[in-house]
Amino acid sequence: MKILICVTDAQLFLLLRHILADEGFDAVLVTELDELQQLDDPKSVAAMIIDRIRPVPALDAFVVAAREKLPHVGVICLDRCHSLGQACSHPCELRLESPFNPGLLMGFLRPLRHRLSLKIATDTGRILQFADLSMDVGAVKVLRAGREVPLTALQFRLLRRLLLHPSRVCDREDLIRTCWPRAAEVEPRTVDVHMGHIRRALSVSGPNLIRTIRGRGYALEMPISS
Repeated sequence: MKILICVTDAQLFLLLRHILADEGFDAVLVTELDELQQLDDPKSVAAMIIDRIRPVPALDAFVVAAREKLPHVGVICLDRCHSLGQACSHPCELRLESPFNPGLLMGFLRPLRHRLSLKIATDTGRILQFADLSMDVGAVKVLRAGREVPLTALQFRLLRRLLLHPSRVCDREDLIRTCWPRAAEVEPRTVDVHMGHIRRALSVSGPNLIRTIRGRGYALEMPISS
């Protein structure tokens, strides 16, 4: 999933790229209208970060064009402290004071990623696949090697989270935040118990697909061919 970065400061871009990569986002530097128009796979863009302190040329026109091409994205402005109370020439969903708090940035981006991931799943027929495992999001059905896998609603949500991000590790905090009700108090050990149930249910029809990364969380893993 992509985050567009509209900045002129190379060091700022490298910092943002590092922060975003830790959360599984791809940072794409876009500073000109031509680059924006030639963007590949615009549906995979979750947000755009713009620097109003050292802006790119014709920033207002750039933001207008971005809004037209990518109406679903959230716009994040990096601004000076004394400018935060002033009206902005282009509205944004989040304004951060420089130097900004990465926690505030990620707190804004994580829900966007979750909603966009679900939208992508819906737009592609609501079928998520990995190896011989398939999930029909609309029908709430999971098949492994053609056989239906019985899962509870919570287990379905946990497995869906892994399938939405098959190339990265989903930590326990992320799984709790996205799969349990917001006010629920859930211990990390509870996640382990449910993941164990999912692993056993899937293993009835084939080798293990869920890898435990000690101290971090879980990820999908292709089975080793015999």
